[in-house]
Amino acid sequence: MMGWFTARRGRTRGDGTSAATPSAKNAATERRLIRAIVRHGSRTAADQLVRMYFDDVLAFVWRVTGDREHALDLTQETMIAALRSLSGYDPDKASLRTWLYAIASHKVIDARRANRVTVTPLPMDETLDGTGSARKTHIDGNPSEVITVAGDGPNRTRDPADIQADADLLARIDAFVGRFDAGTQEIFHLHTAAGLPFPQIAAARGERTEAVKARYYRLIQAIRKEFADERTNRSCQSN
Repeated sequence: MMGWFTARRGRTRGDGTSAATPSAKNAATERRLIRAIVRHGSRTAADQLVRMYFDDVLAFVWRVTGDREHALDLTQETMIAALRSLSGYDPDKASLRTWLYAIASHKVIDARRANRVTVTPLPMDETLDGTGSARKTHIDGNPSEVITVAGDGPNRTRDPADIQADADLLARIDAFVGRFDAGTQEIFHLHTAAGLPFPQIAAARGERTEAVKARYYRLIQAIRKEFADERTNRSCQSN
């Protein structure tokens, strides 16, 4: 298994998005592989299941951490943990992808608490690629609520200081999020970095949708309050 994880490095695109093909991941194949792993300990089935979801999980963790090498390590840990606990997976609660994202989120949270990683999340809409186009980072899923850094068009290189300022702000937002309980952090990661809707997150967590939304928006209100002045300054600079 370890050789497989090493071989997977480099399969995800440079923008932190997955190159996986969702149509290849059908429920029948998942059930067959899970049954072979749980009942017979099939390494072949385990490798196939990892192949199906490694890139998706890596893209998710990369977006949360902002660091590809850390994301690779945490994705490997996620897959190992998932295979070990696969007998406890309940498809009636969540899709396999959502279940894996939740495990990955826990790995990120644990790594941060142990000071194993320094988290600098990638922007939610697009990566910091050095182009001059405006950057809009959605922090609450609402297009009107963004952190914006302006550029002068796609043909102009952005000031490196602006790029670093973006990264610093996102890192401080994530550090602020890290002060909240693990459940709230998981909800934040799954909604912002994985793009999962609240009902899906709620089902995976065994909570009511209204409760999940309430926890999320309490966090967003706290972020707005903590970083209101800085966001206002950035908006003024972009105009």
